[in-house]
Amino acid sequence: MNVTPLDIQQKQFHTGFRGYDRKEVEQFLELIREEMETLVREVTELREFHQSYDERLRALAEKEDMLKSTMFTTQKLMDELRENARKEASLIIKDAEVRAQQSLDRAQAERIKLEAELQNLKRRKHHFLQDMKKVVQMHLEMVSYEEAGEEVKDEQVAE
Repeated sequence: MNVTPLDIQQKQFHTGFRGYDRKEVEQFLELIREEMETLVREVTELREFHQSYDERLRALAEKEDMLKSTMFTTQKLMDELRENARKEASLIIKDAEVRAQQSLDRAQAERIKLEAELQNLKRRKHHFLQDMKKVVQMHLEMVSYEEAGEEVKDEQVAE
């Protein structure tokens, strides 16, 4: 049975022939009522505090779960970004290596082409110089022949 402060205040005792002093009983009942009111108020406040504490605790637990989830998602995203960056860097390096090899191949092909052209020019120079020597020798022979022919004419004229 729940007794409230109001029950205590409204309680009536039957008086008997040699009963208790009515004034003392009423004072005592008033004291108990006040004490009980205080206790009921405290219990109510504690229940309200407990309820609000539980609500706050639930809200904080939800926030904690959300934070954990966010942190996990962020970590996962960072890992994915890091892996994507590694892959992209690897692709860039491979692309640069391919381009460098292509440039090297072109440079080597150009070098081979230039060396062949240089050999061709050297051969042409050699042939040109050979032809020039032949022309010069032919002209020298012609000059010698002309000189020899004029000496014979001079001798015939002198004779």
